[in-house]
Amino acid sequence: MVSVDTPVSSQNVYDLQVRSFFSDNYIRLRQAYTRDFIPVDTSCIPSRSTALQWPHLKHLAGKMPALQDCEVGLLIGFDCPSALAPLEVVVGGENEPFSQRTALGWSIIGAANPHVDRQGNQRFVHRVMVKEMPAPLASDVLRVLELDFNEKGPEGKCVSQDDIRFIQLLSENITQKDDGHLEMPLPFKTPCLPVLSNNKRLAIVRLQHLKRRLKRNYQFNNHYKTFMESIISCGDAELAPETNINDGCVWYLPHHGVYHSKKPDKLRVVFDCSAKFCGTSLYDTLLTGPDLINSLIGILLRFRKEAVAIICDIERMFHQFYVSSKHRCYLRFLWWEQGDLESEPKEFQMKVHLFGAASSPGCANFGLK
Repeated sequence: MVSVDTPVSSQNVYDLQVRSFFSDNYIRLRQAYTRDFIPVDTSCIPSRSTALQWPHLKHLAGKMPALQDCEVGLLIGFDCPSALAPLEVVVGGENEPFSQRTALGWSIIGAANPHVDRQGNQRFVHRVMVKEMPAPLASDVLRVLELDFNEKGPEGKCVSQDDIRFIQLLSENITQKDDGHLEMPLPFKTPCLPVLSNNKRLAIVRLQHLKRRLKRNYQFNNHYKTFMESIISCGDAELAPETNINDGCVWYLPHHGVYHSKKPDKLRVVFDCSAKFCGTSLYDTLLTGPDLINSLIGILLRFRKEAVAIICDIERMFHQFYVSSKHRCYLRFLWWEQGDLESEPKEFQMKVHLFGAASSPGCANFGLK
């Protein structure tokens, strides 16, 4: 079986209503798509004569609508279960068709004629799959972002639907703050905010493990406090406002300290976005976005073109880009004010994109470009 994806221009049609020949009850189709041709062979549509071919279905012949002399004008897919839900079913023997009654009437599923030897016969399967292509904005923005230092091969890069959705989401929601920093949303995979289980007890357990390590290691404790105080004092984190933690729109991030192998005195606190609770992590909910990093081959080639090469480094690059305020509740963490381990830990939330989040490299590179 060969599958060929062919894009077809289409229009959206909303709020169509359909009913059966024998009922005045209408079913609402929330959304449909137009096209010039529907690939359906009308000879395959079961009819009254089909029911008469099978003894266990003969009594349904009078209940089936007559086959109309017209082309098929509408296909109803599985996204409309109210039209397809079986209300009554009549079954036969092994390999015999069955009939089911839905809100649109009776239909027959299975072989149409019991006297046809189907060995060696060809069968054609027509399948229509609907996939909405996003507005041209996302593709245009991605093309513009790739204009600088473009060293793609002739085959180009494959851009997924998730990548296009990522670019479209950030393009439509990126804003500039008064201080010049850019603010972007967390690029969730779902159109609406994900509903997650309350994982605060996981964060508390991880914090207690961290507390024991901080008490054992004075240097680690000192570096950890310094880092946490710096992100709070510079505005990368803030005290979290009170909210309903049971509404599913709050997530707590465990955190731990990591030393750089070449910088033994410099500690970075990493928020564990991949920590799972009830089988889910924040990492799982985020789009990673397209690869917007310049390729190493292009960098090396440009390095050889001129006499002088210039490089620069952006300090705490991910932290230079802020998260939209409505999404910061997914970036909560527990910490002691002033680093006092004997006090009750308070709830903070990050205001910037994190080291450790799946989406941060894509967001930072998008903002930079």
